[in-house]
Amino acid sequence: MWFRRRKNNKAAHSTYPGFPYHAGELSAYLADLHYFIIALKDGQVIHYYPEDSLAFHDWLIEHKIRDVNNY
Repeated sequence: MWFRRRKNNKAAHSTYPGFPYHAGELSAYLADLHYFIIALKDGQVIHYYPEDSLAFHDWLIEHKIRDVNNY
């Protein structure tokens, strides 16, 4: 009998410290100097002011969240 391997969905459940959403809930973001405008997959749009903007931006890139600035 053949079984499918489950995909490692670790990235979808990854969170950034102090940020209340999982990477899998995010659709896209727009970055400004000190804050981020983030579109969630459920249609909400939120603003987030991280303590370390560069680290948060790196986390978004690592989880392949679409950057609207690049379109």
